[in-house]
This record gives sequence, C-alpha cells and structure tokens, in this order.
Amino acid sequence: MKKISTIIIVMFALVASTYAQKVSKFGYLNSSELISLMPETAKADSAIDKYTAELDALGQQMYAEYQKKTTEAQAKAKTMSEEQLNLVGQELADLEKRITDFQQSAQDKIGAKKDKLYAPILQKANEAIKTVAKTNGFTYVFDSAAGSILYAEESDDILPLVKTFLKLPDPKPVVKPAPGTAPK
Repeated sequence: MKKISTIIIVMFALVASTYAQKVSKFGYLNSSELISLMPETAKADSAIDKYTAELDALGQQMYAEYQKKTTEAQAKAKTMSEEQLNLVGQELADLEKRITDFQQSAQDKIGAKKDKLYAPILQKANEAIKTVAKTNGFTYVFDSAAGSILYAEESDDILPLVKTFLKLPDPKPVVKPAPGTAPK
C-alpha cells in the first residue's frame, strides 16, 4: 500500500512538473503607441502629408475651373440659346464628374502611398515584437490598441521591452509651469 501511495505521489509530481513547463506566458502592448514612437513614422507621415497637399492643390485647381465656368455660364445664360445652355450644362456636368473621380482616385492613391510607406515600419515592429516575445518567453502577445484585452497586469506590458530593443526613447513628459510663474 505504501508503494502504491509513493508511486501515485511520484506520478502526480511528474505530471505537475510537466504541466508547469507548458504554462503559457501572456503579454500585451499597444502597437499604435509603438508605431508612433518609431522615427520612421514621422518621415512616412511627412511624405504622406506632402503627397496629400500636392493632390489637394490639383483638386483645388479643378474646382476653381469649375467655379469659373459656372459663373461665366450664369452670366451668359440669358443670351444663350437652349442648345448652347444644354452644351454648357453637359460640360459642367462632365467637369463635376471629373472632380468627383479625381477625389476618389486621390484617396485611393493616398491610401496606397500610406500602405507602401508603412509596410517596412510595421514589418520592423512585428519582427521586434516577435524577437522580444521569444527572448522573454512569452507564448502569446496581444495588442491592447485593438481593444481585445479585458484585463492585464502592468508587469505583462512588453512595450518597454520592445522600445528598448528598438532603442526608442521614452517620450519626454510635458512639464507645465506652476500658475503665476514664467515658463523656462
């Protein structure tokens, strides 16, 4: 009977140690915060803003042309024949469609440019997360920016580890002067 008890205890110990080795370690981070801290992001955003401004300028030119032609058509409307009015109306409708098509195309182009510029940034962030997770024994890492975390202890936030791995600085806290004092 003593041998059976000893064997059962040893079996429970083996099962418990095997289970302890397979326990998953969970971590989380805010990927939006990580991406915003990466210097490549500021460069990409600057390039996207410049590209957007260029497309906006083209759109404004088209809209100015539309307004000019509309104003001219309204001024001449009383002296035009019905056929001329129809032609001007068709020309304005065509111009309006070109403007609408251009706006949609511009949005598509901006989205494609953003995807192209952000792809290497996202890849670098994902590789860093994977490396840090493997190095620190995390089985799963969740993205708190996606809102899929219901509860997480602060000690499981791996964002500081990934920032260190990528050598990203901590954002400087904004120090507000006390009321009645001059800023330094």
